[in-house]
Amino acid sequence: MSGGRTFSVVIPTYQRPVWIQRAIRSLQAQDRPPDEVVPIARDTDTPTHEAIAAVKRSGVPFELRMELVTEPGFLPPVRKGLGLAAGDVIAVLDDDAEATDGWASRLLSHYQDGAVGAVGGRYINCNEQGPVPVPSTDRVGYINRRGQFIGRMYEDPTFTNPVEVQYLIGGNMSFRREIARKLEFDMALNRNVAQGYEIDLGLQTRHMGWKILFDPLLAVRHYSAPRAEVGMRGSDRESARWYAFNHARVALRRLPFARAQVSFAYQLLVGERRAPGVLPMALRPIARKLGFDVAVGAPALNGRLLAVRSLFAA
Repeated sequence: MSGGRTFSVVIPTYQRPVWIQRAIRSLQAQDRPPDEVVPIARDTDTPTHEAIAAVKRSGVPFELRMELVTEPGFLPPVRKGLGLAAGDVIAVLDDDAEATDGWASRLLSHYQDGAVGAVGGRYINCNEQGPVPVPSTDRVGYINRRGQFIGRMYEDPTFTNPVEVQYLIGGNMSFRREIARKLEFDMALNRNVAQGYEIDLGLQTRHMGWKILFDPLLAVRHYSAPRAEVGMRGSDRESARWYAFNHARVALRRLPFARAQVSFAYQLLVGERRAPGVLPMALRPIARKLGFDVAVGAPALNGRLLAVRSLFAA
């Protein structure tokens, strides 16, 4: 089914020794195991090094080679993994995720279409008791007319056929190797938890002329393990600042000029519930009723202005 393609899986990991073992074991259980699995760990993270070595000693049906990074943040391990993995197709899997049965063979089957440059799927958010309830969605991975990035790849799709999208979720995405080698990693996005970096990679892939496929049956179980970095989907001030910064920077750098201006103007004026714009801050009582976290409006505004300044400083 893979057409003779070799397959690598990169797993960025940090201070999750038990979780990384489970992620690797899920690849060992695939009906078509990867040819290589490349965990990328921080050089100082000795417990993770030991956990990976223990799995390797126990025997796995693929080459398991750990690589190290010294720089902090989300982007350095992903950048290093996509830059050195040897497979014709290179996937990225979160360290707190498990590939479901048939994940590898199903992912590879989509690359039989020569126009497809990237393939990914959904998260099934879980706790130790099983999947957690999530909303349903009929569309994923797109940028709407207001320039908002709409992911929803952790929600329950109402469709079963693969669809073309504009970007993928970071912990369940893959690229042809020739694309992976050309991707620019914008290190200005490497703050907090680098939210939106996968949108940046997706838009670059489309700019190269490749199709990106989302397959709703291509799933990983995602457990949301504790993380060392602050933020992600919380409402603290630093999270709002760098979420807004990354959204603005990606939009202004990667969208066509007119769409980029619409996106930035909407974010500046309205923003998102997690990162409000000027109008929700001015209309606080109404905005609170609509679910805007007005307490983080000022850092969100600061993040957007920093994004503009960063582009002029480049």
